[in-house]
Amino acid sequence: MGFNIGDTVGDYRVTGILGAGGMGTVYKVQHLISDRIEALKVLLPNLEGNPELAERFLREIKLQAALSHPGIAALLTAFRVTNQLLMVMEYVDGESLDVLMRRGQLELWTGVDLMRQVLAALDYAHKQSVIHRDIKPANIMVTASGVVKLMDFGIARLINDHRITQTGVAVGSLYYMSPEQIKGGQIDERSDIYSVGITLYELATGERPIQGDSSYSVMSAHLQQVPRSPDLLNPRIPPVLALAIMKALQKDRLERYQTAGEFVATLDDIRKRHDPAWATSNRAASYVSAESLPAPPQRPIAQQHVRHEPDAPAWPTPYPPLASNAVTPRTPASTATPTPASGSPHAGTMLFDPDRLERIKRELAAHIGPVARLLVDRTAKKSTSWKQLYDTLAKEVPEGPERDRFLASRSRI
Repeated sequence: MGFNIGDTVGDYRVTGILGAGGMGTVYKVQHLISDRIEALKVLLPNLEGNPELAERFLREIKLQAALSHPGIAALLTAFRVTNQLLMVMEYVDGESLDVLMRRGQLELWTGVDLMRQVLAALDYAHKQSVIHRDIKPANIMVTASGVVKLMDFGIARLINDHRITQTGVAVGSLYYMSPEQIKGGQIDERSDIYSVGITLYELATGERPIQGDSSYSVMSAHLQQVPRSPDLLNPRIPPVLALAIMKALQKDRLERYQTAGEFVATLDDIRKRHDPAWATSNRAASYVSAESLPAPPQRPIAQQHVRHEPDAPAWPTPYPPLASNAVTPRTPASTATPTPASGSPHAGTMLFDPDRLERIKRELAAHIGPVARLLVDRTAKKSTSWKQLYDTLAKEVPEGPERDRFLASRSRI
């Protein structure tokens, strides 16, 4: 069933077409009584032709209808018209993150903030036992004021695994799928966290961490390839942020963040120490849970472009651009792994006492949070002395009395 502009469907009048894909067509509609603008999605071509699929859609509709969060596009109602199932969704006046990324790259901390909002919405959904399963830029809408709305909650889980290799069906999603999704294994909230990590990596560097020239090569890379640390592609990324992203991309889900709230807390801690806008905002406060987190200050789109689409209209924003902080992807001259200092190829295991390193991790964690463990392990591998290790780690602690206290702890360890 297709509709034309001006057609009436139930209590709605079609005013435009918002998009179309493998799961159906989405129309912009206006309610005939309230005049409210909403989105109408036609999901199934024929309910009678596949009753099992229809029943699964109905279960997912009920799950999504039960979700109520400012970061999730609301499902308002659903109804049937001549054997087709239609969903009425909240209309989001904005653009997908995919469109924004193709038009021009976002400033680093803007990207971090957007993914923080995604994680807050996921944290809420996961607590309702709902897993998105298809987190990717195309399913993340961003309003002109920088507010994120997650789309298509739960619908992607209905796509059978064998369809991911068919041309034009879900190839785009392959780049954001977790290893356990690729293997057809059990899926839980940590799969969504992996997909968020992929998206944040792409936002921060302008490149996907997993690439390939075929569906098979992309799937194999998810299972076997360890992405390069994002700070090697973009030197503006603080090492702690690079570590946070890489933790989300661990192949073993036990080594990732175990909850979206944990990932949010890490990003908040990093922003408080590295994003100048955070410190000046009165919204930078202590948080109880991700679902109650207020949005941090929005940041503008930088005037630097990648994968530029000619004649694309500018994204409206009330903020002036901060191009000096923009992410500019680059390809280093060599992809070889940096070699540690001479005489200490594995400083972290050959030079430093493990018990003392554990004490340093606890000491540093008091200043910068749980990411300290990752940072100490990484820095130890590149350091040749305790002084070098401390001096490097101290740069991650806020300058002033707090850093002085950390450096003073060197005498106690």
